Amino acid sequence: MSEHESASLVKTLRPFHVWALGVGIVLVGEYMGWNFTVAKGGVLGSLLAMLVAGTMYVIISLCASELGSATKLAGGPYDWARLFIGPGAAAIVGLAVYMEYIALEAADAIVVASISQSIFPELQVYPVTLLVIALLTFINYRGVVAALTLNFVLTMIAFIAILAFFFSTAFGIGDIHPEYLLQGALPNGMIGLFAALQFGPWFYLGIEGAAMCAEECKHPSRAVPLGQQAGMITLLIGAAMTLYLCSVLIPADLLGVSVYPLFEAAQNSGVFIFVALLGLGTFLTCVASANGCVCDSSRSWFALSRDNYVSSWFSAVHTKYNTPYRAVIFTMPVAIGFAFSGYLDQVITFSIVSGLLCYVLIPFSLIRFRKLFPETTSKVRPFVGPLQPYIAYFAIAIAITILSTLFWGYKYNLIFAFIFYGIAYFYFSHKHKKSNIENNWAEMGWPLPKGSGNRKIKKEATGIGDE
Repeated sequence: MSEHESASLVKTLRPFHVWALGVGIVLVGEYMGWNFTVAKGGVLGSLLAMLVAGTMYVIISLCASELGSATKLAGGPYDWARLFIGPGAAAIVGLAVYMEYIALEAADAIVVASISQSIFPELQVYPVTLLVIALLTFINYRGVVAALTLNFVLTMIAFIAILAFFFSTAFGIGDIHPEYLLQGALPNGMIGLFAALQFGPWFYLGIEGAAMCAEECKHPSRAVPLGQQAGMITLLIGAAMTLYLCSVLIPADLLGVSVYPLFEAAQNSGVFIFVALLGLGTFLTCVASANGCVCDSSRSWFALSRDNYVSSWFSAVHTKYNTPYRAVIFTMPVAIGFAFSGYLDQVITFSIVSGLLCYVLIPFSLIRFRKLFPETTSKVRPFVGPLQPYIAYFAIAIAITILSTLFWGYKYNLIFAFIFYGIAYFYFSHKHKKSNIENNWAEMGWPLPKGSGNRKIKKEATGIGDE
């Protein structure tokens, strides 16, 4: 093994880095994408989608906090599925997380390029897209602290822009139209309420990724739950403010098809400072989201490689920068391929389906974790979520319900996703069926799982965590 492979991920991150990773990826969903809920179900449909998806994500965040602080591993959802469900589920989650974030990175980079072209017409979209992806790849190659510190700054500016816009509007600055709320309340009847759910995840998509830097946190038992829950609270507040602002500034029929709803709302307010602030916020949040996606997708690929699901060549860790540099570099050609494919809307939809599959398996991992390790000692479970595992079942039900709504408009994406992940499940389950490698619970500081006795627990890889 070379010196690169013998290095390990450096533990330098703090709670605000975890917050920056989670919120940085997701806040772009407040600036665009969520408004398709209005096209399906009007303002009421959007409100229902926001609340239903918000409930699911609160539970997912609690599950991620408990699992992330306990395992302290870089793979996040992948490692939880590997440890507590099995190799087939681990393959599904690892690939789903990778697809979810790499597609979002490509979409974010194109939006950044489009905004840049609107400001400087002489620029071309694809060269700028390539430059953005290359620059963010380089930043993540050099170190996770620099990457997530950048995310913290960009995300704070973008969130402050929403806060300033909301409170200024609440105090009567700008030209609002409360009648828009009633005019576009329920254009497609009760069926529209259900159809709107498919776009509800846009408000929060990717917040579970905050736990994926657990292995690089100084004190993961504290940083992961604190950063994860603070991020979820931030997004709930941002979603409520965003829905109100756009609903009283843009007619529902126009809001449902808007590309940049918050920016358009600022334009309709008639206040130049809001236009400039929300334009900047849109740009910065896309950069922050793409930056966080590089971080999370590379960690997922690194974890898959480390456990030989994909080539072990990608599991190298840079001896100087302590980053999974090969996994980071590999995100670049894949993201470029997605961005230049011409089918970005289909890729994004596939990433949403991938995310929803994770939202079924993350709470199921928590349920299995609780059954295998019922102990509530701080050594095994530093963070204990409330009402678990009962609310985990509820999150699974919500995720399946939202998945079912994708048959209205995206059934082929859904069918392809099930075929793709079904093949992955059976392939990796068969590949690792005869594996005799044990999870080393003792090195993790855990007792043997409940009911194991003297049996060997046959799973794919050894999970190692430390306080």
